[in-house]
Amino acid sequence: MTTILYERRRWLIAGLLFFISTVAFLDRQTLSVLEKTLESILGFSTAEYSYIVTGFLIATGLGYLFAGRLIDRFGVPTSFAVALAVWSVAAVAHSLATGWISLLVLRVMLGLGESFYTPAAARVLRDWIPTRERGVCWAVFSSGNFVGAMIAPPLVAWLALRYHWQFSFVATGASGFVLLGAWLSLYNSPEQHPWLSAAERATILNGRGPILAAQQSVPTFRLLGQPAVAGFFLTRFLTDPFTFFFLFWLPAYLQTSRGFTLGKTGMMAWIPYLGADLGASTGGAFSDWLVRRGVDPRGARRRILLVMACLTPLTLVAVRVGSVPLAVSLIVLVMFLQASWNTNLTTLIIESTAPQHVARVVALTLMGGIVGGGIWTLLTGHVLKTIGYVPVFTALGFTHLTAYAIMSVGLRRADARRKTDPTADPEIRGSSF
Repeated sequence: MTTILYERRRWLIAGLLFFISTVAFLDRQTLSVLEKTLESILGFSTAEYSYIVTGFLIATGLGYLFAGRLIDRFGVPTSFAVALAVWSVAAVAHSLATGWISLLVLRVMLGLGESFYTPAAARVLRDWIPTRERGVCWAVFSSGNFVGAMIAPPLVAWLALRYHWQFSFVATGASGFVLLGAWLSLYNSPEQHPWLSAAERATILNGRGPILAAQQSVPTFRLLGQPAVAGFFLTRFLTDPFTFFFLFWLPAYLQTSRGFTLGKTGMMAWIPYLGADLGASTGGAFSDWLVRRGVDPRGARRRILLVMACLTPLTLVAVRVGSVPLAVSLIVLVMFLQASWNTNLTTLIIESTAPQHVARVVALTLMGGIVGGGIWTLLTGHVLKTIGYVPVFTALGFTHLTAYAIMSVGLRRADARRKTDPTADPEIRGSSF
C-alpha cells in the first residue's frame, strides 16, 4: 500500500484542484443562498439581482480573455496564487455591501479572480495527469464545484441564522486564504517537484499523450476562428447557462415556486448538487473505462456527451410535476447529466488541443459559456418577473442536443481541413466518433 501511494503522488495534485474548485463555488454560492434574505435587507429586486449575477459573469468572461495568456506567460503557480488572493479578498468584502451596486462591484472583482482557476486546472492536468487517468481527474476537479455548491446552502443558512449574514461571507471567503497557503506550499511542475519518484515522473511525462504541433505564438482570435474551437465555444455558449441557472436561481426557485423557507432551503438545496457531484465523477470514470477498452479518447468523451444530451429534456417534466419530492429528484437527475456533460466536454477540449494552447483554448470556450450565461441570466430575470419558471426549464431541455450537433460539425470540419491540408490548424485536431 505504501508503494502504491508513493507512486500515485500525482493524485495529491488532483486533490488540490478539488479543493480549489470547492472553495471557488462556495464563495460564489454564498450570495445565491442569501439572495431572498438580502433582497429585503439591502432593498434590491429580482431584476437587480440578475444584474449582479450578469456582472459576475461578464467579469469572468473578460478574465478568460487574458487569463489563459497570463497563465501561459507567467506560469501556473504565480498566476493562480495572485488570482486566489484577489477573489478571496472580494469574497470577504461582500460582508461590507450596502446595496445592489456595491454587491455588483464586488461580484465583478470575484469574477475576475475566479476566471483563472479553470484554465489553470486544465494546464495542470495536461502537465500532471496521464491520458488514461485524465477523465477521472477532471471529474475530481469538477466535483469540487458541486461539493462547494452542496456545502453552501446548509453552511451559509446556518451561519446567517446563527450569527449574521455578514459572517457568512467572512467565513466562506477566509477559506480561500487557507487554500492559498496550501497552494504555495505544495504545487510545482512534475519536472521539478521534489516529492516525485523517478518512476512516477517517467509515468507522468510519458503519459501526456501525443504532442500536437503548435506555432510559437498564435493570436487568440485566430484560435477562436478555427472550426473545432468555434464549435466548442458555441457548445459552451448553449449549455453552460444550464449550470448557471441552477447555481444562481435554484434556491430562489425552491423558495418562490415550491414554498421553501431559508431554513428548509439550507436543509434541501444541497441535494441537487450531490447529484451533480456524482455525475461529474461517474461521467469521467465511464469515459476513462471506454478508453482503457481501446476506444479513442476523444471518441469516448463524445459518446458520453451524446447520451447526456438525449436525457436533459427531463427538465420539461421537472418544472411541471406537482409533487415536490419528485420535482427535486428530477432536478437532481438533470444536474447529474449536466455535470457528466461538462466533465467530458472539458476533457475532450483538453485532449484536442496542443499543450502550449490548452489554457487559452479552455479559457476561450469558457468565455463562450460566460457570454451565454450572461445573456441567459438577464433574460431569466425578466421572464421570471413576467411569466415564471416553466418557459425557462423548457428552453433548457433542448440546449444540449443543439450544442452537440454544432460541436460535431466543428470537429468534422477540423478533420476535413487536416485531411486536405495536414499543416492546417496545428493547434487543434478534430475528433472521430
